[in-house]
Amino acid sequence: MKKLLIIDDESGIVDEVKSFFEEEGYDVLSADTGKEGIERITASLPDLVIIDMKLPDMSGIQVLRYCKDSFPSIKVIVNTGYVDQNVIDEAERLGRDSFLQKPFNLERLKEEIDTLLGPGA
Repeated sequence: MKKLLIIDDESGIVDEVKSFFEEEGYDVLSADTGKEGIERITASLPDLVIIDMKLPDMSGIQVLRYCKDSFPSIKVIVNTGYVDQNVIDEAERLGRDSFLQKPFNLERLKEEIDTLLGPGA
């Protein structure tokens, strides 16, 4: 079973993504702060992490940097509701695997995950 981690402080988004992908057969973990996300990455070693760029305690860029420096094989999708080209460029430079702008469609997210991990859980 493939393991996903969503790091986002918007509980509605987390609940929606978690419910959708659990029904698809994924093991889905969540964190609502960058610190908690880093702890979950380290403890759980997910196959893929979805990181919001605006977190309450640190930037998503910091979480992305930690993830790619420590576990380069973990796939990362970054997402944000604020289009900041500098942030998008920095995320690409750090090795993000995909970028989605909020609000995103769950089917589109599934397509991205299937592309990065292969179809199905």
